[in-house]
Amino acid sequence: YPLNALAEDQMIRLRKALNSHKDDKSGALDWLDSKRHGHRFYFGRYTGATPVSGTKDKAKAKLLEEKRLHLSDWKAAKEAAEETGNKELLYHVPCMESDSAEMWDRFSMQENAPDILITNYSMLNVMLMRENESKIFEDTKKWLEEDPANVFHLVIDELHTYRGTAGTEVAYLLRVLLDRLGLRPDSNQVQFLATSASLEENQQSKDFLAEFFGISKDDFDKKFVILS
Repeated sequence: YPLNALAEDQMIRLRKALNSHKDDKSGALDWLDSKRHGHRFYFGRYTGATPVSGTKDKAKAKLLEEKRLHLSDWKAAKEAAEETGNKELLYHVPCMESDSAEMWDRFSMQENAPDILITNYSMLNVMLMRENESKIFEDTKKWLEEDPANVFHLVIDELHTYRGTAGTEVAYLLRVLLDRLGLRPDSNQVQFLATSASLEENQQSKDFLAEFFGISKDDFDKKFVILS
């Protein structure tokens, strides 16, 4: 907290937007089944709370137990949604249906990088230093190299909180991430999106953003999308 609380809120929104079935067939998965031959936009939350740590061969028993707990939670959510008529309850736990686009465990994301990965700067720092997560970055870099039209989107939530020494550390962390992916801040293959409730669109904010992300102030308008 508050990092994991923010991640949970984002996961609820992603489940609604990308992983929903509806009785009238207007859900995201219904549309993808009928219009995109069942394609999925895979997403996952990768934080300290994501099961399970360690290597897969040594954590099989723990992973099976976590899966059992997730299945139990999903069953309870479905039953509660049926009893109350409140379908919102389905989005507060990972969907465990066979056609789900949510990747709920670390090993799934390590083996196949999701289209959208939610994390925090603390966990990202750990991921960049460990062998377990190296394939996530390697696969993303390979995807970028396959086609110049492929663009990596880096989304920063609560941007106004990254000030001072802590903000400088995060700024350097993002530079390490981009370098790991074979990118520079001014590359056409990276797009920055930043959300903030208090960052105004003025010259001071533009100076801060340019310095934080390491790009020229002249490139501000083509590199940034600020969502207030």
